[in-house]
Amino acid sequence: MLAEPLKNMINEFLFVNYGIEGELHRLGGENLNVSVSSPDGARYVLKIVLGDAAEGAVQMEHRLLEHARKAGFTLELPVIIKTYKGNLYSGIKIHKNSLKIAYLMNCVSGSTIEKTPDISTNLLLDTGRAMARLDQSIEGFDDPCTHLAHQWELPQAGQHRDKIESVKDPDERELVEWAFDLWASVAERLPALPHQVIHGDANKENLLAANGRITGMVDFADACYNPRVCELAVLLAYMVMDQEDPMSAARYVIEGYSGVLELQERELDVLFPLVCGRLAVSVCMASARLSEDPDHPNWFVSLAPALELLGRLRSVGGGASTIPV
Repeated sequence: MLAEPLKNMINEFLFVNYGIEGELHRLGGENLNVSVSSPDGARYVLKIVLGDAAEGAVQMEHRLLEHARKAGFTLELPVIIKTYKGNLYSGIKIHKNSLKIAYLMNCVSGSTIEKTPDISTNLLLDTGRAMARLDQSIEGFDDPCTHLAHQWELPQAGQHRDKIESVKDPDERELVEWAFDLWASVAERLPALPHQVIHGDANKENLLAANGRITGMVDFADACYNPRVCELAVLLAYMVMDQEDPMSAARYVIEGYSGVLELQERELDVLFPLVCGRLAVSVCMASARLSEDPDHPNWFVSLAPALELLGRLRSVGGGASTIPV
């Protein structure tokens, strides 16, 4: 929900920099993301970010998207719309002493998988294929911003272990400890695995679908230089949530991905622990935020499903033989 003064400020920013105004609604995400619906029916997304690396991150995102398109990636990707002055972004002062960076993107068509009531076998396969094709298209891309540490990248999952104290239920806390232990058992192997820039946040809100197929992807702000297998691990963590048979669902996603990009055995060996590590981070981050700001539901919407999935995954083990390929 956006307060009226903030809406007015954002519309003024949009008019001055892009010549548009519209109906505004806050979107999910860690940053302040706003959907913009203009009177002529056009739809946009305004992203407002803060941080020392914000300007470089916007430039990186623009270069990455252009690289993927030129490499032949055919699914729909957002385009950063330049201001009247030809810039990718502009400063916006949301609070009195807080200058942030804002940039506008077109709205990619399709519905997010989060809004898909029944995720079919074909859609599971297609998510795997789509992410592998993206990784193919951005292989070789590099940018200094993709080498900056950030809070969600899987090789650094252990940095959030101290947040376990935010998980109040003793049984749930023990479950998260188990997941971090499993992640730690393979963490030292990660530097030797094939690396490249990856999307890094392939959750259900960032994948768009129509008619049972992936049609587009959004939110490349967390792109990072990581072990390639981390892309698939993040995708699995979210795609098998709420599935009646998560291991069977995982098999289809992996089949789709490996049908485009062949996975090495050493990548498969760490896949299950990486999935559990991502879920552990999600639980810890959500639990900490729930304690800090219970009135911000978008920050902890995956808390209960992540805990439920971790419990089911623990019941089947955690070694390479667990991966259903």
